Amino acid sequence: MRENRIRLDGGFHNDVFFIEEIGKVVRISNASKTKEMVLQEIEWMNFLYEQEVAVPKPEMHLEDENGRVRAYFGFVKGDMLDARNVLHWNEKVFEQWGKTLGRMHVLSKNFEVKKLYRPAWTVENTDVFDIRENLSSWLKDYYDRLMHSLWAFESTESTFGLIHNDFHQGNLIITSDNTITTIDFDDCAYNWYAQDIAVAFYHAYWQHSSYNGNIKAFPRTFMDHFLTGYQTENLLHEDIVEQIPIFLKLREIFLYQLFTRKWDKNNLEEWQSYTLLDLEEKIKNKTPYAGISDFSIYV
Repeated sequence: MRENRIRLDGGFHNDVFFIEEIGKVVRISNASKTKEMVLQEIEWMNFLYEQEVAVPKPEMHLEDENGRVRAYFGFVKGDMLDARNVLHWNEKVFEQWGKTLGRMHVLSKNFEVKKLYRPAWTVENTDVFDIRENLSSWLKDYYDRLMHSLWAFESTESTFGLIHNDFHQGNLIITSDNTITTIDFDDCAYNWYAQDIAVAFYHAYWQHSSYNGNIKAFPRTFMDHFLTGYQTENLLHEDIVEQIPIFLKLREIFLYQLFTRKWDKNNLEEWQSYTLLDLEEKIKNKTPYAGISDFSIYV
């Protein structure tokens, strides 16, 4: 009997379904993901799960589906974090959000692999996002300068490790008992911890400014509570704080090239046209995200 698949949001890259017969989520990765890459992601998730971090329980066996890797995960019943829902969008949730990330980062220090299959930032290969070839010349130069600026920082277990790499509210599920579960580790990579914090703030501010008021007050409200939660689990090294503006600008470049490639330029909705123009202007003008160039004010 054919599986009864219910399509879930797989983002831009994967096909994700809920299979009713077995009560599990199946993800068919895009063709660029090898079995070894996916297996290391699953091993990382399983390590976190065994350390009682709220992530979907992964199954260790993988299957082939028309040349793509098929993986299974436990189904998490709940809702995506929603900036329009006051039950989701409040100081207590922001603190738990940061605590969750701090826990993952501190555990990253104890996760060991015999051979590396996930993407990894190095001085020799800074393009951990694998987007450089998709950038126009003016964007490549700026992207390279931002990546090279990270050379000034020492890579230590306090600043660098295996991270989620896409840690925004769209990859967080809040359950009936107010537990935050992190999903979609498909982009996990060896990268700077500041990347995860920057992505969390970037998308939180973006959604908040789109749907809610008190925009000027939000950065302090969010960062104060997010970083308070983070520091209950992991040391917030001063280099992490200094790197956040770099990764916020890198996020703008990443999203700009992603939207440019994935959206139909001949049939853009009004909000899509605005988003692309806004991103291009902020990148060209090197505008600090949310007007913040120094995040030490929140520490």
